Amino acid sequence: MATAMTGLDVGGQGPGAANLVRLWPLARGHGAPGRIRELLVALHGAAVRDDPLGVHHQRALALHRAVVGRPIDAVVGCGCGTDNEFTVPVAQICALPAPPPDAAVRLVVAGGGPEGVARFRLPTVADLDAVAGSSAGEGMRDLATRACLDTSPPHLTDAGLARLTLAWEALDPAASVQVDLVCAGCGTEVAADVAVAEFVADDLDRTVEGLLRDVDVIARAYGWSEEAILALPAERRRRYVELTGRSAAPRSRHLTAVAP
Repeated sequence: MATAMTGLDVGGQGPGAANLVRLWPLARGHGAPGRIRELLVALHGAAVRDDPLGVHHQRALALHRAVVGRPIDAVVGCGCGTDNEFTVPVAQICALPAPPPDAAVRLVVAGGGPEGVARFRLPTVADLDAVAGSSAGEGMRDLATRACLDTSPPHLTDAGLARLTLAWEALDPAASVQVDLVCAGCGTEVAADVAVAEFVADDLDRTVEGLLRDVDVIARAYGWSEEAILALPAERRRRYVELTGRSAAPRSRHLTAVAP
């Protein structure tokens, strides 16, 4: 399990252009969570798989801040037809307290231990990978079974699973990222669920594709290797692209749609 911390530093150094291009999985068939996990494992080691989901989200957002260097802008629709723009509060999410290594939930359930209490650790990224592809209900039951610290996991009712989910969220506050808004059109409260892996993967794709376009333009003009081009500071690399007379990667503001 991850070591205790009071939040991850969002101002750290990224992997650098060459390492980002080398390590970022370009094949999108694995899905955003799997690709983010592969990159974080390559950067921080296999222990990343033992992180609770909230810590995993914080690592991904810290990486985004270091590599992409711009806010994550999104839009969520309201039933009235208004599209509401917002910025994901990355710094606040990364500052949320991470759970201690021995964090556990004690839940009063039928069929629990001697006192009618069952104990559950927080599910890890590896646990979530193991139940991927299951339905929501089956996945939650499988997670509860995997995370139970007792010898004989109890059978949880739907109400018990709901209480366990709330307890997990209280212990690992960065695991469920939700932004509450007031619709600019009708004044209705709108809750936007932020899928962290999707947001980060989307921007990393654009960043890597931009780097590859820069390599293509400069290599055609000067015959330099990919390694030499990616070793250039970003401003010099962009200046060389400008000198070729060809356009670089588009750098316009991008909004990601979020389901309410």
